[in-house]
Amino acid sequence: MSRLVRLILILMLLISVPGTVYVWLMPVEYFQTWMIERANPDQYSQFAAHEQGQALTVLLRILLPLLAFLTIAGFIFYPRVVQLATHSWQTLKQLTSLQQLGRTYLFRVLLISWFILGLVHFAGGVSRRIEDWPWYHFRAGSEMMPNISDSNRDVIRFVKEATEDDARILVLSDQKLFFLSYYLLPRKLFHPLHPESEFVLPKEFQQRQLKAYRLSDLDTDYLEQISPDYILEYYEGKDYLENDRLLEDTRWLEFMRSQYGPDYQPSFNVRLKKYQKPESLPDATPQKQEATP
Repeated sequence: MSRLVRLILILMLLISVPGTVYVWLMPVEYFQTWMIERANPDQYSQFAAHEQGQALTVLLRILLPLLAFLTIAGFIFYPRVVQLATHSWQTLKQLTSLQQLGRTYLFRVLLISWFILGLVHFAGGVSRRIEDWPWYHFRAGSEMMPNISDSNRDVIRFVKEATEDDARILVLSDQKLFFLSYYLLPRKLFHPLHPESEFVLPKEFQQRQLKAYRLSDLDTDYLEQISPDYILEYYEGKDYLENDRLLEDTRWLEFMRSQYGPDYQPSFNVRLKKYQKPESLPDATPQKQEATP
């Protein structure tokens, strides 16, 4: 056992000390460049590699010094480490010994397999965390809103900031925005779908334009029935995009410029306004085709 402990400590020393010196002497940009050169040339992969390189460097700068400290402590208290390792090994052998030799070996193999499986899952979790780092950092999924477009995220954050927690919001859009109800809880949302879009699968970047309701398509009885506090109009597709109304909502414009700078110009329609009584709503006369909640 003494030789085994000494061999393990020497291997840990050869890995931890040179590794610690290396990761602390080399700048973070060196590791980021190394990752970028091995990533795909598209902008998405390049950004991910840049952030992942930083996350991996910081992780190694913490783990390698910790490993070096434990290794040096192992050499300093070598007799105690050998004694502890010997006692632990003997205790483990006693605890895993069964009456039949075959069962003993089977139990030990299963125990070792369980331990290896735990290590694999831990390594996989760390690897996945580094992969997600460019977008998540230390933020939760409810804050980052994964698997939706950047414009959807901006709209959700804007509505969160501009409305009360108990608000009732009527959503009119050329997208299927069912996820809004999750990210905007506890607000209550109403999102009527056009009958021609109800069973149609959307495609990326509006490749398949979905039919949608405009405010003028909704019957006044429907508006009175749901009685929303706010009406959100959100259109991105060319069939519903109104370029002359891109700057209509000043609060939306201020929010986006606070995020992306004073030169930001919106490329899609977002209008959030307080609900007005039916008689003051423009073009709110009943149409032939009525919306259903």
